[in-house]
Amino acid sequence: NNYLSRLSNEYSMTYEYASENYHDEVDIEFARGEVATLRNEIVTLGHVNIDAIEEYKEVSSRYENMNSQRLDLIQAQDKIVQAIDEMDQIMIEKFSTTFEKINKEFNNVFRELFGGGRAQIKYTDPDNILETGIDIDVQPPGKAVSNITLFSGGEKALIAISCLFAILKVRPVPMCILDEVEAALDMANVERFAKFLREFSKQTQFIVVTHREGTMEECDLLYGATMQQKGVTKLVSVKLEEAIDFSNENRKGGI
Repeated sequence: NNYLSRLSNEYSMTYEYASENYHDEVDIEFARGEVATLRNEIVTLGHVNIDAIEEYKEVSSRYENMNSQRLDLIQAQDKIVQAIDEMDQIMIEKFSTTFEKINKEFNNVFRELFGGGRAQIKYTDPDNILETGIDIDVQPPGKAVSNITLFSGGEKALIAISCLFAILKVRPVPMCILDEVEAALDMANVERFAKFLREFSKQTQFIVVTHREGTMEECDLLYGATMQQKGVTKLVSVKLEEAIDFSNENRKGGI
């Protein structure tokens, strides 16, 4: 009875099952050692967590949910990166096309304002269009200057004006405000600038802040500030064409 009870309690077997599946042809000492080892391993496993299945289901559900969100984020990231790549490509194409047009017009405007020479803009890093800088390479007629910093203030101003008008030719705007851009120019270049501005005004309206007479002579309408009374500033506007006609009439009348 003790052996039957032990067989049932410790090995979960019946006598019939044991007699059918196990035989006496074993090394008893070896079997005892093996049993002791297995028992120690069972003890080492500790108590069985009966809530492990439910905990596994909960953790597995959270994992599946978070993994699904992770995959959605990866897909969204891939789409955003693809959209950025497409926009970058469009920007490169648009910028390169506009750049070449401006470069062509820059040379034409420069030659017109300087009376010859050559001019171009170029990339500092042609392999990285989106982050490249831009250098201005010009050579006025009769000069061999390789660095733009060596030009005089008037020459730098006229170069900048040439670049501005080149951009306006490629991408016209309805109105442009210029604030004493020709202040550093000599009289000959002021007149050349004013005539070019007059021609360009057919497509763009200009508001020019200036004190140079050569520029004023090409304006349609002049606005000035005067102080007829001490401490009182008054704005005066004159249509230059009407003023010239009035002056001519007065000359004919002997006034």
